[in-house]
Amino acid sequence: MFIGNLRVKFSILFGMAFLFVIGLWYQTDKIIVEKQNERIKNETMLFIQSILPNYTTGNLNAVMLAVKKFGYTQLYSMPQSFKIIEARNDDMLGIKIFRTENKIGFSVTYFGDNFVVVKDIETDFWEENRLKVFFLPIILILAVLYIISFTILTPLNKLSNAIKEFAKGKYDRTFSTNRKDEIGDLIRAFNFMGDKIYKMLKSRELILRNIGHELKTPLAKMKLILALEKNKTQEIKRLERYVLDMQKISDNMLEFERVNSGKIIIANEEFLSETLIFEALSSFSDEESRIEVNFGKNFIVRGDLRLLSVAVKNLVENALKYTAEEKIYIECVQDKIVVKNKGDKLEHEISYYLEPFCRDASHNAVSGHGLGLSIVNEILLLHRYRIEYAYIQGYHIFSICFLATKV
Repeated sequence: MFIGNLRVKFSILFGMAFLFVIGLWYQTDKIIVEKQNERIKNETMLFIQSILPNYTTGNLNAVMLAVKKFGYTQLYSMPQSFKIIEARNDDMLGIKIFRTENKIGFSVTYFGDNFVVVKDIETDFWEENRLKVFFLPIILILAVLYIISFTILTPLNKLSNAIKEFAKGKYDRTFSTNRKDEIGDLIRAFNFMGDKIYKMLKSRELILRNIGHELKTPLAKMKLILALEKNKTQEIKRLERYVLDMQKISDNMLEFERVNSGKIIIANEEFLSETLIFEALSSFSDEESRIEVNFGKNFIVRGDLRLLSVAVKNLVENALKYTAEEKIYIECVQDKIVVKNKGDKLEHEISYYLEPFCRDASHNAVSGHGLGLSIVNEILLLHRYRIEYAYIQGYHIFSICFLATKV
């Protein structure tokens, strides 16, 4: 069984150590009591053997003198709550050695006459408390170590929660500490790192937003001027394509920043897969002849139609941009929208291309900045959907799986 929580691990560890100490204490005490009983039994048996000649001959005065000399007191019946530790019987004589919690005694039965005496068990402080002196400090040390472990784990748990919040995009989360040890240094290092990353991301957000917005106005003017141009030369048409590419780059930068801002609100809509495809393909009117669509069996998609259409649009745009043949293929298959295009095998694992601004060196001649797949991935993560990739028989196959992943 795997236990992931350090608090639980430490609790189990210290609990086992505590039970081990208690068990060891109990067993040690049991052994000491047994040895003590054996010693007392032997001493008492020697005393009984010393008085038996006088007792069997009827010299009770000598017996009583010996009893009093060795600290015994005569009783007229057996005491309550006693434990017999030795018993010997024959036809005429019966001997029983017994003890209570703090007394030792014996009874001698001779021809029906019963003689019972007891005395206090003599112990000094060390003999009585040596186990406590030995084991109580160990238990105290374990308790102190247990408390210390929790004082260490508490700030670590807070740091763990802060890191989880940091991973969710809450980069301004910090917490204070007065600790002067290594854990305090770790917390202060985390706060410093978080502050640096927060400032860096805010700067990046500001730059990207400003670039995206500042490009919109001149691009719109350029598109208007080119649209009013009556004599469409090859240079004009090429310029229109460049302007369109710049427009796409600007839109991608703004979309990337919007998705990564952590402030985006996702609409919870319900629509058909073919609606999503139509929405995504609405901006590819000039490329209709290059796109072959197989709607297959319609299925219901839940999420933000605009954002998901951006994800599909980016996959289609990448396929058109990098395909090695004229056509690309889109189809709906079992809760998936699949985009296929012919091309050479990727140089890296697919996870490499899901990071922003990551492209193959062989694609540097193609316009773009490597934001498309990163935007797709971020949008799908917001919806708890996922992107799948395979390279089969010379085709790149990108699939958006609309089955929500577990968190």
